[in-house]
Amino acid sequence: MAARIDLGEHLPTEPASRRITGDTQFMFQFYKPCFQFYAPHALTSQRMGASSLRASLVAALRSCPLLLGRFVVHGDQSISLDYDPERPNAPTLEFHDAALSFAELRQRGFAYSLASEHQMDLAIPDGSISRGFDLPLLLVKVSYLRGGGVAVFSMSNHVAFDGNAVFSFLAHWAACNRALAEPQASVALPDALQTYATSLVRHTGNEPAAGPVEISVDATRTPDEIATAITRVVARSSMRACVFSITTASLARLKQQVSDSGVLAAGEWVSTNNVLAAFIAQHVARANMDAQTYDAGAWTVFQSLDMRRPLGLAPRGLGSPIMLAECQASYAEITDAAGLPALARRVRGSVDKYDAAYLQDAVDWMHAAYRRLAQSDVAEPWRHFWFTALNTNRRCVGVSCMNRIPIYDADFGAGRPQMARSFNPRPNYVIVFPGPPAATASAEYDTLHLYVTLEQPAMDALRADPGWSELCTLVSEF
Repeated sequence: MAARIDLGEHLPTEPASRRITGDTQFMFQFYKPCFQFYAPHALTSQRMGASSLRASLVAALRSCPLLLGRFVVHGDQSISLDYDPERPNAPTLEFHDAALSFAELRQRGFAYSLASEHQMDLAIPDGSISRGFDLPLLLVKVSYLRGGGVAVFSMSNHVAFDGNAVFSFLAHWAACNRALAEPQASVALPDALQTYATSLVRHTGNEPAAGPVEISVDATRTPDEIATAITRVVARSSMRACVFSITTASLARLKQQVSDSGVLAAGEWVSTNNVLAAFIAQHVARANMDAQTYDAGAWTVFQSLDMRRPLGLAPRGLGSPIMLAECQASYAEITDAAGLPALARRVRGSVDKYDAAYLQDAVDWMHAAYRRLAQSDVAEPWRHFWFTALNTNRRCVGVSCMNRIPIYDADFGAGRPQMARSFNPRPNYVIVFPGPPAATASAEYDTLHLYVTLEQPAMDALRADPGWSELCTLVSEF
């Protein structure tokens, strides 16, 4: 492993803590990797040199001590993320001279696999929490490209820092780096990096008799047995991952199509994300059935839903309590292209189910169920919960719209990243990121990038689908 960052006298002096098992965030036990690719720039060597990046990362970490923390399993089996000044768990930072040029990366659509072949990434560790867990919560590798340009690879443990938080931190690091050239500049900590002493979610003390249909728990099997039971048996070599782009103008036309269809009643509306989720669900589910990787039938369609707003909580802070909001789509709604307006309406209507009362019951049940497992001496109770929609044996297709995360905001002083690339290993769960900025001086975008992973026959069927290819352009294969 690369050397840990040494903060020396800049190490934060006050401890910090946040409870992890107070909501659903603990269920996302993995590391999420990402590349940010920077074009050659006259100021690259000055602003993005190793000494500058190391010094500014120290400055950024000073204001975000939980990135120096570690998971602590308490006597009651609850877990917190704790920063102890006497025992910091510092991130790693390493530097690398790559034989690959920016132009070669661009020619291949900034394919993640190409960058990986040239050792510009890091091995992705197991993010499962255990009592002996002592990995850094953030790992970074900076590669200097042949002929100019930079690739910044980062990954963080999703339990501690969700996508919005980690990209907010990278943008904060970049702001600290720019401030090195302006000694009088001050850098404010983004809302997404605010620390909370307890879980964001409050528990009422109620103990609902039954849990929500979206979440399952099983104390009778080991975590490995659960993972095997909910994972479809597929050869790894048969999986294919691609990145597609769709323009915001195309989405606006789809949304207008829904509005003009007459499906919506007076006062009803659908969001762009609802329409996108319906469009993706139709085509991905149909590709799976056309390829016979899944039997024909109805499908569960789900979206990731941040619970903070319905629960009346401020939408800021590290991590977020997530619910996978489900609805059922009939075979006809999936297979008939003309059914898009009705499916978009169904997707939008399903969100109404997840009001404050429903979500409060869900987190109260989880809190009580977790406590019961802990008191019954179940080993590692935090590994016995899962979202039922993520059982890949079921006909489920999901969409996580992350099109507002600040993935292109990290300007270290030599321009914004020209492209970002991540990796989505989960089949039938499409991750939506913003595309690159429409103009280098702006963070606004005019395309979205869809990260799609399917079995090979289903991916072939999707790419051959004229309704998909009319709106979605292949950017790169993995």
